[in-house]
Amino acid sequence: MAQPCPYTYYACDCCDTNRGADGEERTFDPRSPRADYALFPLEQLLYCEDCRQLRCRRCIVEETLNWYCPSCLFEVPSSVVKSDGNRCTRNCFNCPVCAAPLGVNSVESPERPSDKGGPYLLACPYCHWSTAETGIAFEKHTGIHGQLSRVANGGTPVPTHKERDKERERQLRALDEQRAARYGVRPPGAPSSAAPSSAAPSSGAPSSGEPPSGEPPSGESSSAPETGNGAATLGREDLFANLTAFYRTQMDAQTPSHPFAAHDLSFSSPSTYSRIMSLYSATSRSKKREKPPPMREAAAELEGLCLHDPASDAAAIERLKKEGWPSTLSPAQKLAQMDPHVHFEDDLRPVATLLCTKRSKRCRSCRHILSKPESKITSTRYKIKLLALNHIPRITVRALPSPTAQQPLPAAPGAPTQPPPFNYTNLRQGIPTNLIIHLSNPLFDPVRVTLATPSTTPGKVLSKVTILCPQFDIGANTDVWDDALSSSSAAPVNRGTVVGSDGAIEPGKPYDRGRNWTSVVIEVVPGFLESAGDLDQDDEVIEIPIFVRLEFDADVIADERGLGDSRGTRGDKERREEAFWTVVGVGHIAAA
Repeated sequence: MAQPCPYTYYACDCCDTNRGADGEERTFDPRSPRADYALFPLEQLLYCEDCRQLRCRRCIVEETLNWYCPSCLFEVPSSVVKSDGNRCTRNCFNCPVCAAPLGVNSVESPERPSDKGGPYLLACPYCHWSTAETGIAFEKHTGIHGQLSRVANGGTPVPTHKERDKERERQLRALDEQRAARYGVRPPGAPSSAAPSSAAPSSGAPSSGEPPSGEPPSGESSSAPETGNGAATLGREDLFANLTAFYRTQMDAQTPSHPFAAHDLSFSSPSTYSRIMSLYSATSRSKKREKPPPMREAAAELEGLCLHDPASDAAAIERLKKEGWPSTLSPAQKLAQMDPHVHFEDDLRPVATLLCTKRSKRCRSCRHILSKPESKITSTRYKIKLLALNHIPRITVRALPSPTAQQPLPAAPGAPTQPPPFNYTNLRQGIPTNLIIHLSNPLFDPVRVTLATPSTTPGKVLSKVTILCPQFDIGANTDVWDDALSSSSAAPVNRGTVVGSDGAIEPGKPYDRGRNWTSVVIEVVPGFLESAGDLDQDDEVIEIPIFVRLEFDADVIADERGLGDSRGTRGDKERREEAFWTVVGVGHIAAA
């Protein structure tokens, strides 16, 4: 891993594919492709108290608690989100140019105010963009979302759903009259004005001598109610409304009105009860269910078909030649718009603010709650937050200062001397290097720690690793004053070093120890690099997999004792064991 050395990552067992193997025989390879998806810093992990395992972002399940607008801090019910979408329906909008919040300003003159106080517009205080550039003004300063949905750029009113349905029926009646005038009588299978697609052939192929539904017959003038294509004559809302009406008529055609029909989807119909009872009869398997006819696709503009218009591209190219690139939209501005076919600045519309959510996190295995924030919108506190750093010892690595290292000369007589910093990117091949592994205990109970590691690191470059004190104890995370005021006759904390006068380190003893932390020494002998052509990326990095095993006596929770033992004595203890893998990045091996 290309990270600044030294570093420590904790492994989550969700990517472990060898769970069936014996726990003592399992190893962890930090160079495997799966290791990149299983190693995380301690700050990014959660802890499950029921499973007693580390949990990464793939081991949890998120549940949405509530929706709210980050601008007005208004909580939106989930039913409104399902019907209106995940954007604020109040007066919260963002600038389509710079994404800053827009404010409602009045355009009336302060010297001559009107009785109504309008008109109003949305203006950006950062880039000074306003809806006046697109010809949009509002009558009231409230209900901006509803007013904006009823007006298009340039001030053109947007028809409502009822007006669209009436206009669609009028155009369909005009098409029926044109067909009747051309053929003399209505051809068989031609759609009526009330249901334009219910009687159409299911295969989508028109009958002989008749054009497809929604298209004018050949030879008619171009001034018919439906000519051209969807991109040139209808907007995005009109095309979507036509497509919705087309699919609704197709669904109505597939659902017969007869109560005993085979494809009746109503749960209260007699045919539904008949199908349920046929599941338990002996002849249910011999009968073949009739397949419904396939639904045809849209074949005209009135049915929601949108064809590409080469004339619109030619007009856009001519406008681009005239106005240049500054009049076009950036990719971020185009993605923020609801209409994906906008290209120029005068097509921009205010963007409604996206809603935010508060989510709780559960363990994917036992469904235990790992994190749950308070439901209040303005609160940033958590009711439950099981962080791994509050349950797992933190492991850090640093170089052991060598007493035989050459000290630099002081700059002035009497000035304090400081040893040179250790260079983690220049580890010499074959020269032993001593490092200090520091473990701090966040628990309120003493912990027995056992460390294990392979004798050689995995990978092409084999480096030898030796932990001089593989088993040691760490004190409880108690208050500092508790130790000072304690009247117990415990032995004082050993803060001495185990380095002899000749520089040798005595094995089997911790290097240093404190109230709730312990440091041990690990010896690393960097391997010899092969030729540069045979090495892959980061093969010169020494990564040591360390298996950590914890043993401690914890208090028994009342829920774990059960109902029969609910009156148990206080201070009951139980033996707990936890184990996990870590990867310690020591440094880079220098080339010879």
